[in-house]
Amino acid sequence: MMIWQESSKLRIPAYHQPESKSIYSPIHESMSTANSVQTTRFITGALYAGLLVFLLDGTAAVIQTEFRADRVFKYIASAIAGGAAFEGGGTFIVLGLILHFLVSLGWSLLFFLLYPKLPLLQGSRWLTGCIYGIAVWACMRFLIVPLSLAPQAAITWRGALTGIAIHMVCVGLPISLTAWYWYRRPQA
Repeated sequence: MMIWQESSKLRIPAYHQPESKSIYSPIHESMSTANSVQTTRFITGALYAGLLVFLLDGTAAVIQTEFRADRVFKYIASAIAGGAAFEGGGTFIVLGLILHFLVSLGWSLLFFLLYPKLPLLQGSRWLTGCIYGIAVWACMRFLIVPLSLAPQAAITWRGALTGIAIHMVCVGLPISLTAWYWYRRPQA
């Protein structure tokens, strides 16, 4: 049986077609294409989740500080700039915004990386999101912020419960729900 391929307006038998210039087999090419599609989907999904967390968590922080966005983002910038961030101007606010987005993206990337590998995360998306929010709060409060140059306030029950609630609703749930949706939607 002869296989024919359309080449512009001519019909040429498939065995007369020039070979691919690739050193890989067609199967290997399709596998690498599939991997690049999965990587692109993974990064795009994590980017959406990171942007959502950036907006929600940033808004919650601004509301919590009586709409003093400059204080919020200068505090975030002080993680790498120290006390100089509080005396600085708009440059430190922009630095704080960038750092806040990078941290939001980092937590989203971590969850999107772990989600397909850990069936535990694929259970109840609501419970998983709440637990992930608590874990993010704990890591930020007890590990990342103490290792930075940002000043630390004493921990209080009210402050801890408020921080945990914000991280559950504005960090954990958006990431968990976005991952749940993203990994179930049909591939393009």
